[in-house]
Amino acid sequence: MEKSRFCHLTVDSVEKEAYVWHEADWKFSDEWHAHQMGQLIFVERGLQYLHTAERTYLLPSQHCAWIPPSLQHRTSSPINQVYLRCIFMRNPPDHPFFKSLNIFHTSKVLREMILFTEQWSRLQEEEALEQDFIKVLIGILPLTFNEALPLVLPVPRDPRIAKMVDYLTEGVDNGGVFGNKFKIPEVAAKFNLSARTMERLFKQDIGITVAGYVKLYKMIKAVELLSSSGENVKSVSMKVGYDSVSTFSNTFQQVLGLRPQEMILP
Repeated sequence: MEKSRFCHLTVDSVEKEAYVWHEADWKFSDEWHAHQMGQLIFVERGLQYLHTAERTYLLPSQHCAWIPPSLQHRTSSPINQVYLRCIFMRNPPDHPFFKSLNIFHTSKVLREMILFTEQWSRLQEEEALEQDFIKVLIGILPLTFNEALPLVLPVPRDPRIAKMVDYLTEGVDNGGVFGNKFKIPEVAAKFNLSARTMERLFKQDIGITVAGYVKLYKMIKAVELLSSSGENVKSVSMKVGYDSVSTFSNTFQQVLGLRPQEMILP
């Protein structure tokens, strides 16, 4: 069977209802794009970020994302080599699940079905078994889906808030310098604002408090680190600014609904 490689931005040129693309070294592009096909992504190894105009989503290793048809997005990853298994579907079922972007746990049955499709990766010829199998696979997604993982950050619209977010996230990225008790008045003063004004502008623009945003960013950063080889819960908790591993673990479970140990690669 002839297989071909081409840019993921041109996947709609494939004249099939469903198309499989597994890639052990996925090449990311900063270009905004949309597919007429809906896209199921399973991260076999590594992680990726999915960006829309309003939100940034983290898709960790061994998890799935569904991207609805025609949704403008771009992708990125801080990891050099990412193994993605993608399945594109031109006419997904008319179910609420397929109307929005979701990050979710991969059930055992779904994972095995995705792995089974590797035999059709990048095949442009029609094959009845492939098309029938993918219809079933896509059809069961709402049945295996419990809830979306809250690995989502709102994107600021106000340039002032964007600068504040950059300052806060850089502080976490540079070793969690804010810890758990960073002082909002001190941060606000750097931008010539009162703490009350900063909180009001933050909540008005992205719908979340300053402390809430920092906590969510730390948890997303922790998932990113836990999805990288060589990291453990203690080292990650320190890197995102927690002196207490138990406090970090409890916060992680409160925000994401699972223990940090569950995110470590086997």
